[in-house]
Amino acid sequence: ALRARNNAKEHGALFIGYDSIGVGAGTGAHLKTAKWPIARTFKFNAGATVLDPDKKYANTKMTNKEMFSNLKAQSWWHVADMFRNTYNAVTKGYTYDVNDMISIDSTIGKKLIDQLVEELSTPRKDIDNSGRTKVESKKDLAKREVDSPNVADSFIIANSGRMMRRRSLGEWL
Repeated sequence: ALRARNNAKEHGALFIGYDSIGVGAGTGAHLKTAKWPIARTFKFNAGATVLDPDKKYANTKMTNKEMFSNLKAQSWWHVADMFRNTYNAVTKGYTYDVNDMISIDSTIGKKLIDQLVEELSTPRKDIDNSGRTKVESKKDLAKREVDSPNVADSFIIANSGRMMRRRSLGEWL
């Protein structure tokens, strides 16, 4: 938590998102103790229900709760949609709101970018018993002898922040 806070300060991050299950369960308390404003954090529980469950997903006839098994799947697809939008904007001239696109700062270095690209492209799409989209579990990744995509997971959490947190009046002004 202290390392996350220090990195956030160093890079001018406004928010810290963290996995609130398992090892990350105490992160919020540690950040509060470290004087990071709790209003500038958000918890991420991959197994939680989807956000805006009755809202239609993208340009489909399906709602978020019909489309996605859990928050993890919704978040991974949200990031994939942002990458697709960015690609279409750059290669086809399509126009999107800047909040619906994404880019990766090249100053993080080639090694980390390569690891991120590999990890983002490793988990497979899966379908639950109700026919909803989910992301391949860590247990199933292990069966394929694939390490947990920790860098990708942190990237997904960070980029799900727009979906996760509620904006304060001050942010809107």
